[in-house]
Amino acid sequence: MSKATPPPSDDPAPVETTVTVENVVERDMGEDFEQRVEQLINDAEAMRLSFMKRHRTRGHLTTTVGLISLVLGASAFGWFLFVDVSIIKAFGSMMIAAAIPLFLHLWTASILQDYKSSYKRVFLPRLAKALGGFKFHPNRGIGAKIISKTGIVPPHEVYDAEDCFMGKYHGVKVLFSEARLGYKQEYKEPIFDGIFVLLEVPQGIIEGHTILTADNGMIKQWRSSRWKSLQDVDVKTGNKSWDRFSIYSDNPEAAKLLVGERLLKELAEAADIFDEAPLSAAFFRNRFVFLMIPYKKDMFEASNIHMPVATKRHAMQCKREIEQILEIIDVFDVYQTEKKKPAEEDDVHHPVDEFPAPSEQAAEQPPEAPPKEPPEEPKE
Repeated sequence: MSKATPPPSDDPAPVETTVTVENVVERDMGEDFEQRVEQLINDAEAMRLSFMKRHRTRGHLTTTVGLISLVLGASAFGWFLFVDVSIIKAFGSMMIAAAIPLFLHLWTASILQDYKSSYKRVFLPRLAKALGGFKFHPNRGIGAKIISKTGIVPPHEVYDAEDCFMGKYHGVKVLFSEARLGYKQEYKEPIFDGIFVLLEVPQGIIEGHTILTADNGMIKQWRSSRWKSLQDVDVKTGNKSWDRFSIYSDNPEAAKLLVGERLLKELAEAADIFDEAPLSAAFFRNRFVFLMIPYKKDMFEASNIHMPVATKRHAMQCKREIEQILEIIDVFDVYQTEKKKPAEEDDVHHPVDEFPAPSEQAAEQPPEAPPKEPPEEPKE
């Protein structure tokens, strides 16, 4: 887990990156997409049944051996207590007898964790490939340094991400994952639970730092503090539903050119797909678009080992969500054509972090504000 970095600014210096994105994503997933998903479901169901049989076998063995162990332990307890008159031996024999079924229970329960791990290791990479050609990383997410530059990520102590999909579409690098922000105390409710999306568009399309949000609570909390140096941007469309976002920027004129009716439409439709979530977005550092979507459903976890796999519904939902993200990219593709800016070289890396176990994560405190800071006076 990385520590927070300084506040976002308009400094065009490249952000540290770690992963090269090579797999190209196709928006058209093919006419046989549903057939491929059906085959994936059949394979996932076969895997579930195999693990379920192993779990039941271990469960029966645990029950049988555990009962025998407890009966023998009770007998030994009575013998040592009343015949041998040794309290230490009596309690020792009972502890040994109780430890055996406990160990067997843990041995049986480990099958459940093996099932979840196999689901992510075997099934989800195949699903990601079927969803247009994405690459799946179970324990990665958007880098902590990048999210600290956005100006919309709330203060937090722990940042955890998983189930990351990566790809490249029309020259735009796409990364999205499940993400949680919270406190070190596990009993506290998460600060944020949902989806992070990062798009890396061709250099020069985005000017200034612009924030767009439908979260009224975020506006009340930060408009007079964290965003106090940003200016209001008034963009109206012909559809009231698309006008749900408040827009702030340190470059209002550029923001009006960037945030047009088509982009607001796609962002509103993306929010609706995620159960009408109060979506927030940041456009910054010349080429980054960051979306923060509250969404508490865990989209990529394995089903209950005792319940039939219902992955098709999740796959079709993922398909809709991915298509909507690609719709947003198409908007920037239009901007790129209009500005006639060449795309970046293919070796530009994605700002991605690999996440350690939560216990290893360091505390984070996001930056004070997104707007531009005056440069320091040069030292003599």
